[in-house]
Amino acid sequence: RHQALLPFDRADRRRWAYTAGDRTGVPLWRLSRSQTKTAFRLLAVLVAPAAFARATAIMALEDVLDQLEGGRSERRHSRDYWLVLFGLPTAEPWGLRFEGHHVSVNATVAAGELTLTPLFLGASPATVRDGDQVVLAPLQIEERLGFELVHSLSVEQRSTAVFSEQAPDDILTRNQPMLDKPLESVGVPLSVLSGGAAITAAELVRIYVDRFPDMARRPVADDLRFGWAGALEPGRGHYYRLAGPRFLVELDNTQNGANHVHTVVRDPGADFGEDLLAAHYRSQHAGSA
Repeated sequence: RHQALLPFDRADRRRWAYTAGDRTGVPLWRLSRSQTKTAFRLLAVLVAPAAFARATAIMALEDVLDQLEGGRSERRHSRDYWLVLFGLPTAEPWGLRFEGHHVSVNATVAAGELTLTPLFLGASPATVRDGDQVVLAPLQIEERLGFELVHSLSVEQRSTAVFSEQAPDDILTRNQPMLDKPLESVGVPLSVLSGGAAITAAELVRIYVDRFPDMARRPVADDLRFGWAGALEPGRGHYYRLAGPRFLVELDNTQNGANHVHTVVRDPGADFGEDLLAAHYRSQHAGSA
């Protein structure tokens, strides 16, 4: 409890990461069976069912990755995930983080609302195969729809959407605490798409928005642009993003022969509930006056 419960105003509340390593809080491997089950019940409440399934599959992949790497690292196991609470749920504001390699869920509760960004899910290997058959690929829908969208664009639209022939080696925002500066405005506006492209774009946006449960505030997916970089076929490095004033999705699959995928959903200017906290503190100040 001493490790897991920390003051809300700690600076490291916004210090999130998606690499392997020690974290603030208590690791699952130190918990009892019943405590671990409760931690997973908490995660299942924080994210929508499909996102929970993705997260638990990603965690299980750590043992697969450990075998592929020869079992050399103590960091590679499916219980090397950490839980920390900032403040107490009995008094707002409070927050929590469930995090480890390729999973980062950041919850903040303030002004009566729950926000969950940054929300990161990745996978290595991105796809596990048995011959030509896929055994496990937790983020295959996000990848498939991205390729379907870029191929459904007209020639002119694709020339606008593809902003680089070379994909970056990771998501561009990395694990920045706050997105104070927007990414370069590139790509094709979703508002100009029609027919199959518009349908695919809407489904791609929905997949990311639906990572959030109904009780949480969802990033506002308005005025979005779709930008692409890298190869137009699977198996080689590729990247895409959906970007708007209050919505940012990045997907990058370039590492390990384009079999190591990273995805993130962010709310520019409002990650970690910054706007909710501002409203909360204004309310508190007004009440004290």
